[in-house]
Amino acid sequence: MVALYRYGQLPCGEIKRRCRMMRYKELSRKVIAASLIMVLSLGFAHPVLAESAADITQSNTATESVTTASESSTATTAMSAAQQYVVITGSNVNLRSGAGTSFDKVGKAKKGSRFAYLSSKKAKNGKVWYQVQYSSSITAWVISSYSKIQTNPSKQYVEIIGNNVNLRTGAGTSYAKAGTAKKGTKYIYLSSKEAKDKKIWYQVQYTSSRKAWVINTYATRVNNDASFSPYLKRTITVKKGSKYVFSAPDAKSKRMGRVSGGKKFTVIKWGDDGKTTWYAFQLKGKQVWISRNDVTVSDQFKSIPAKNFSDGSVPIIYLSPSKQPKNDYAAGKTNEQKQMYRVAEELQKILENEYVCTVYTAPTDLFLSLDGRALDAYNRHADVYLAIHSNSDGSRSKKSYGAVGYYQPKNPQSKKLAENMVKEMGNIAPRKSNVSPNMVNGMKAFDGTGYSDVREPAYYGITSILAEVEYHDNSDSAKWIINNPKKIARALANSLEATFQLQHK
Repeated sequence: MVALYRYGQLPCGEIKRRCRMMRYKELSRKVIAASLIMVLSLGFAHPVLAESAADITQSNTATESVTTASESSTATTAMSAAQQYVVITGSNVNLRSGAGTSFDKVGKAKKGSRFAYLSSKKAKNGKVWYQVQYSSSITAWVISSYSKIQTNPSKQYVEIIGNNVNLRTGAGTSYAKAGTAKKGTKYIYLSSKEAKDKKIWYQVQYTSSRKAWVINTYATRVNNDASFSPYLKRTITVKKGSKYVFSAPDAKSKRMGRVSGGKKFTVIKWGDDGKTTWYAFQLKGKQVWISRNDVTVSDQFKSIPAKNFSDGSVPIIYLSPSKQPKNDYAAGKTNEQKQMYRVAEELQKILENEYVCTVYTAPTDLFLSLDGRALDAYNRHADVYLAIHSNSDGSRSKKSYGAVGYYQPKNPQSKKLAENMVKEMGNIAPRKSNVSPNMVNGMKAFDGTGYSDVREPAYYGITSILAEVEYHDNSDSAKWIINNPKKIARALANSLEATFQLQHK
């Protein structure tokens, strides 16, 4: 038909009419496109053809945009409550762009590699394929013959402590009710969120297919398994005087007696009331709870196994930029949180574009706690947790320069990563560091409880450091940080590569 029109045997309108009658859209598009090219080459444009071509282009663009958004939403939802991952059981197994061997190869995975599980699909030949998160922006499919699904059962739950408490579709009282729950009801814990009124809400698995939110005023979050962390033994010592113990992690619950100052107990569970952490222990054969404010904490970590990705397995790296918007810079009218998120954004680009790895950056509304970023990293099966901060010396002189690395002492790779970070930052810093020491045991701060960004990921067996990239309380360093997020990101990427033998794409 294109040939007929080009040689003048049928008018343009007749061709379009016949195409519509035949409902042959693809051919119609080809006719219009070919006609438009011919007309434009003659130096004039047919108005009907020009409008039709524009409609087709706009329609295609809109459809692709919707599809992309839908796929992105699905992947995010699957990962936000990730409890499953796919482990490769074969050698050098192909990952493909679709559920079948006819689809293009996306990459290969060696035995033992693991990926976040997204969905399953049965191909025409009856074979089952698993969709996995191959990288932060790419999903892929692997045949079940050479892989298997493993599940991380949830070890945390939310217990309702009020009577007939509303569960809602979002984190706030303005959201619709999803249902009500009686006192003592327990749900699997998924995440936490701070609402605009500063109230804390817990997201729970309400039914097998529905999630809901409950305010922490009438609910408490509990770690359900004393053996949850094979890497940590936590001991508490009661402070001076006698302290009350309770039946639940809530001062409004039933008092179960008192314990004397100086007594030591092994923690078997932990929870919180939205304001403070609570610890459970055994007292005369019964489980009781005591507030974190009434005890001192001592942690004994076991060694965390080293991670090596030179075998081709794909590392999962979790970036935790500073959550401190009130830490103002000495220059630039900006703050630590804003600048460290700029660095994290650049670092994620470098890692995703140049290395074989999966990268996630913590959202700003996640707390630096076991139920916040550390749990999010664990749910995403992270191997490495990199906290990115800028520093302040707390003195009047404000003349400190240089990077400082806080590491987990029971994890040799944590210390190595901190060393590499300090070295790489020293290579690009505008001034030689005058800070000593610039390598610090991250578990010695706060009476031995340590920095959250070092301690909490280690609780889940994740290699973690707190990287203080430079001081922001003197104007020269503050300006340098603001002007060099890409340089800082490159230095951090180099330190990750050197520590974990990351593979280039």
